[in-house]
Amino acid sequence: MAYILKVLSPVHIHSGEVLKAMTYMVKDDKVLIFNEIDVIKSVKESELLNDELLRSFATTASKRKEYYKTLDYYINKGIIEEAVAEKYKDIVENHVNDLSGQEIYRTMINILGPYIPGSTLKGLVRTAIIYDCLLKKGIDYLKGAVRYLNSRNGRGFSVDDYILYEILDNGKMKKNIYQDPFKFMGIKDINMVEKRLGVYKETIFNITKFQPGNVIEAIEAGDYSEEFDFEIRVNEKLANSYNTDIIKYFKEEELLRVLHQYSKDIIQEEIEYFKKYKHPSLNTKEIVESLELMQDKNSIETPVIRIGKGKGYKSNTVGLAIKKMDKDYYLKEIKNIANPYKYDNNYEFPKTRKFVSSQLSPKLLGFAILEKVEG
Repeated sequence: MAYILKVLSPVHIHSGEVLKAMTYMVKDDKVLIFNEIDVIKSVKESELLNDELLRSFATTASKRKEYYKTLDYYINKGIIEEAVAEKYKDIVENHVNDLSGQEIYRTMINILGPYIPGSTLKGLVRTAIIYDCLLKKGIDYLKGAVRYLNSRNGRGFSVDDYILYEILDNGKMKKNIYQDPFKFMGIKDINMVEKRLGVYKETIFNITKFQPGNVIEAIEAGDYSEEFDFEIRVNEKLANSYNTDIIKYFKEEELLRVLHQYSKDIIQEEIEYFKKYKHPSLNTKEIVESLELMQDKNSIETPVIRIGKGKGYKSNTVGLAIKKMDKDYYLKEIKNIANPYKYDNNYEFPKTRKFVSSQLSPKLLGFAILEKVEG
């Protein structure tokens, strides 16, 4: 069955590339992005040793705004040739009122434009399967896992390891990677069709206060991927070695089911969070309404998914499973499950939520939906 992935809210998957102020400029409602080599070549010969220019090239993550000078500043001062303004390599929407030359964290882009890495989808599938597996095994199994991981033999291992690998008679874990089918699972990268990108400013909401986050480039809501087969490629030669509890999930109908279930519980957790932690400066009503819309869209046939940066601390897989089965135990033990564990007074998970756009019209990050292609 062929699918497309449709973006429901801005998706940012950091590529490792960070744009310095010297490699972009703002024009109208757009951010024009340039190749650093083109910028360097466009510096006028008489200005190559300009102190201000050299400081801008050397400055990284400085909080002193006087060093944040974008490309147009140096063009207007006659330090860089005006012709470089026509050599931009990318143009994206600007959703930030005042970029002030801040660094921009880029999303994943290949020669065809923005894309969702197969490794990201693989991580999502792994999370959903582990989550469902934990729910099926029950709270007593999870309590045993937590006890083991806090023991001398269990230090350095995760709940994932506890599920996947064998515990020997001497209490030590035998970590045989051939028991882990995820390591041999392949999901291909998927390219976006409309290639719509925007620049946003993250805000971090920490229950009672707001903190500035990064400036990020994200795939815009409404963009969608090329068609792809939602299939799992597994090394058949190793099939007999795989963990049998996990390998049975590697069927399309099971994958869709666990993705739907995990998203259902995550969305419900988000709704409860924003209903509980209201703030006079944050429009939580709009956030809850958007989450309820995601909730309505989420189905086994077309599951909503959440990918990329800003979706929550990794421990939400185990933490949410424990909280769903035994909240009292969860509140007692979360500090032994998650690191760092400084959440709120009750160790409520996760500690923070990230959003983009204004506090009056906030948007959560990372929501998308898998839709079947008819015909």
